[in-house]
Amino acid sequence: MHLSRRGLLTGGVVLAATALAGCGGDARPPVTAADIAPPTEPVTIDWMAPELLTNDGKDLRRSLVRAFQKRFPNITVRLVQVPPTTDVRRTTLTTQIASGAVTPDVYLGDCAWPAQFAHNSLAMPLGRVADDEEFWSGYPEEVVSSISYQGQVYAFPCYLDLAFLYYRADLLDKHGLEVPATWEELRRTALRLIDTGDVRYGLVWQGMSGEPLTCNVSEFVADAGGALMDLRARRVRVDSPEARRALTFMTELVSEGVSPEAVGTFAEEQTLTAFAGGQAAFLRNWSYAWGSANDPESSLVAGKVGAVLRPTFEGAGTERHSTLGGWHNFVNPHTAHPGAAVAFARWVAEEEAQTLMAATSPYLPTLSAVLDNPRIAGPDKPTNRLSADAAIVLRPFGSPHYPAISKAIYTDVNRLLVDGADPGAVGDTLTEMAQGMALARDGVAL
Repeated sequence: MHLSRRGLLTGGVVLAATALAGCGGDARPPVTAADIAPPTEPVTIDWMAPELLTNDGKDLRRSLVRAFQKRFPNITVRLVQVPPTTDVRRTTLTTQIASGAVTPDVYLGDCAWPAQFAHNSLAMPLGRVADDEEFWSGYPEEVVSSISYQGQVYAFPCYLDLAFLYYRADLLDKHGLEVPATWEELRRTALRLIDTGDVRYGLVWQGMSGEPLTCNVSEFVADAGGALMDLRARRVRVDSPEARRALTFMTELVSEGVSPEAVGTFAEEQTLTAFAGGQAAFLRNWSYAWGSANDPESSLVAGKVGAVLRPTFEGAGTERHSTLGGWHNFVNPHTAHPGAAVAFARWVAEEEAQTLMAATSPYLPTLSAVLDNPRIAGPDKPTNRLSADAAIVLRPFGSPHYPAISKAIYTDVNRLLVDGADPGAVGDTLTEMAQGMALARDGVAL
């Protein structure tokens, strides 16, 4: 399933009447379209969003707020403190909003959150796609699908994220090697570069027990032709020959020395540090890593890096998979200023903000017309160009129990990696993982 392109956003902003009540049994009266019209009186709203750096190290959030306030001078947007990690942020927001807190009015949340937050009335329903087809047709179908739950949309897109393979172009040139198109080629190339002494590691990726490992697993399984669950996140499909091939390869990367033994402790930061420090030949990471790896102030390999879509397995076809990543703006269902909050969250998704983001930062815009325009991003961002050909893999975050499902995946695979990375243990791991995912799907706490 390739990233689907839709038409250019041209439409007006007419949200259908929406209900503040989510799916958790809240019986409060619905919000009308008039309730969420932009205010005419001065209003201040709080936006919870982690720091987003521009290409020159400035704060993209502040640039967006300044541009928004030129359009809506009576709405002041105030940045609020953000918990340090995604998981802590999700827990904090869950507790805060469930208790009825009116702030933050708008919060930037992970693309894996919508079903969970919608199911538990932690995000305002923003209308049906069919009610505003012209607006939503400007975004990839996979993005719209990921922010929808039971017929309603629960967030406005902010930025897209895809996974790429970053490689040391200088070392491939030095030894007359091609950029690998398959994982098997990459394994051979990586071992050769390790043997030359040019690098310590072949490939670094995220094997730490956490969501990034679920992303890696979903991609490798897709590369092998399989899937973790069906598209509705109801049927567990992971105990399969395709998943066995994927996990066997992941363990072999470690047991054969292509990836470090410590990869089971590597999060995104550790992998980027190893690659930017010149220790690794290949890196799997998100789009932001392009800018970081080529920053001469923080990277020893700046100017020596190339980027391509992830390889696939031999004989598995030509599609290059990436799990869908990205962050979107949710509106607090208890906000005292729904009109201002919706106006800001929606504006960030529209052309002016998306163009500002694409022109000044490493983040991929979600609006297709901006993402597909190389003149906006500039010729030095291959990740924008490559994204059009990525085959998107949706993690099963259509389930409101996705956090537990993901935990069942990354816990078992991480144990496999840190307990010796034995390919012979893959079968038992898949069986245990499938059982854990089924329990999580049914709402059983793990």
